[in-house]
Amino acid sequence: MSELNRWVDAISEWYEERKHDQVEKLEPLILTPPDSIWGPTITDTQSKAIACWLDGCLRLYKANQFCAQQKAFQFLQLAQARLQSVVSDPMSELDLKDWCMKRLQHLTVLSLEFCNQQDGKQWQSESNQLIEAHVHFMASHQWNEKQWNEEKPQSRVMH
Repeated sequence: MSELNRWVDAISEWYEERKHDQVEKLEPLILTPPDSIWGPTITDTQSKAIACWLDGCLRLYKANQFCAQQKAFQFLQLAQARLQSVVSDPMSELDLKDWCMKRLQHLTVLSLEFCNQQDGKQWQSESNQLIEAHVHFMASHQWNEKQWNEEKPQSRVMH
């Protein structure tokens, strides 16, 4: 059994046992995914893994949102960094890049909303940096969603 399959089995077990409120068992899974989760090609297992990994990041963000703001924000940043890495990999399949780009836009909005709900100048500064970084990233990849959607084949990535 591959490392990816073992990881998918472990996170599937977490979901099946309805441990949704037990984030202490989820955190190690999210922090130690196998490298093969990030592609560059898409298999059914890889697709399930990346979707579960992102969902896990969002669950950890939500669990820490009010009691450990810095930690919550770090899970959003981790998700953004990983997805940006996939998009930046020239070997990544186009529909995997497209899936990641769409999620990156959502994560950026979520991060901005989070920063704007916090008190202090540091969070306003973080918000400004997020906007600049996102604009720069999108421009550097010249991602044209309309053009891509007209040309792309049927996607194999989980929605």
